[in-house]
Amino acid sequence: MASAPHSDSSQSAASAYVRSFNRFELKYFLTLDAARELQADLATHCVPDPHSGAEGYSIYSLYWDSPELRCFWEKLDGEKYRRKLRFRRYLGGDEVFVEIKQRIDRTVQKRRTRMPVAAALALFDRGTLDGRLENEQEDAVVREALVLARENRLAPKCAIRYRRQAWFATFEPDLRITFDTRIQSDVHELDLARPFETGRTLLPPQLSVLEVKFNQRIPLWMLALTKKHRLEVVRFSKYCAAVDQAFFGGRHDLAPRVDELGGRK
Repeated sequence: MASAPHSDSSQSAASAYVRSFNRFELKYFLTLDAARELQADLATHCVPDPHSGAEGYSIYSLYWDSPELRCFWEKLDGEKYRRKLRFRRYLGGDEVFVEIKQRIDRTVQKRRTRMPVAAALALFDRGTLDGRLENEQEDAVVREALVLARENRLAPKCAIRYRRQAWFATFEPDLRITFDTRIQSDVHELDLARPFETGRTLLPPQLSVLEVKFNQRIPLWMLALTKKHRLEVVRFSKYCAAVDQAFFGGRHDLAPRVDELGGRK
């Protein structure tokens, strides 16, 4: 399916706007046993996020997309410039982060702002935007999210929840390492106020998604650890894998199987 074109001028404007937010992300699949082994080695260079605890913290993300699944197809088509809108909650709180995640070529930018769940529901509803409330907004991220939603006819399309354990590097403040497990999705229960309890399993339960995020370059010690643990960079999107599974029967093969990990067990 062809993706909508983006003009060079729009890309230049976007690049100027998000220049200070540029990030790189590397993703890997590994088993839970391999993740524990890697975490033991990380202890030399990193400290755990104090919010993680022994089991990690629970994240609920509600992704919006167009009726034609524009965001899904742009990812699959490999569009160099693309944006997606999501609402993220850290379960246990009553606030939500309104997030615009954007990719320009290999760099990732994320703009987000925080607001009460009730306020987000009143403003965005399920894609039926309140024009009166929209005109009252002063937050730049909220205004951009509203424009993005209106121009692309975005509405809630898929909810994803998982557990995350996070680590921060001791001497590289921009480096963040996360391990995501128990990843589940739902395309029917899309209530920001009441996240689904049990959804469809997106990955085999013995798998973890490792993400390494940094600003300029990955430290040599982290590269050495990926080599030691025989990790291979993968392209993976929780949202796209969930949509493929729910609406296309997994025909695009976007989620891994344990037997595909080879030496990374």
